[in-house]
Amino acid sequence: MPRTISDQEDAWLKNKVEVANFAESIWGDPALNEDAKRLAKRKYPQLQLPDLDIKDQVNAQLAEDRRLRDEEKNAEREARDHQSWQDKRKATQNKYGMTDEAMKEMEDWMVERNVGDYEVAAGYRIQREPKVSDGGLDTARWQHEKQPGWAEIAKDPEGWGRQEILKAIRADEEKMRGQGY
Repeated sequence: MPRTISDQEDAWLKNKVEVANFAESIWGDPALNEDAKRLAKRKYPQLQLPDLDIKDQVNAQLAEDRRLRDEEKNAEREARDHQSWQDKRKATQNKYGMTDEAMKEMEDWMVERNVGDYEVAAGYRIQREPKVSDGGLDTARWQHEKQPGWAEIAKDPEGWGRQEILKAIRADEEKMRGQGY
């Protein structure tokens, strides 16, 4: 049975039809569809929109995978950088014969002076602060007696010199015979 509606109800229904047509035109437009669905999802979070939900899940998974790959790359790069730093530190320490304490002092100096290269810092530090002599050298004596063969030379210097000259002459003669002269 037909029912009669008031002018107010008629205006309200016509307004709803216009809003529905407006929303349908946006919802059906491929350029605005995703924005419209996101807006609807924002207003009604429990609303099921399978294509948008799947797209969001895939994007979230891709973002997580990308984050994990980036973290892995960063960890590998940091490990390489740390190993490179350790190698340079050790090489400088060995080359200049520096103790761990001296290396620590030099590194503090490097931070203070903004020097980023161990080789440069060590060269500068060694030049400015030469290594102190260990005091093991007796400067009053040459210590010839500790050299190999010294006892033989000291016993008879002229005899030793004569023997060395004869050895050299024999060696030259052997060399000449071997060449066919």
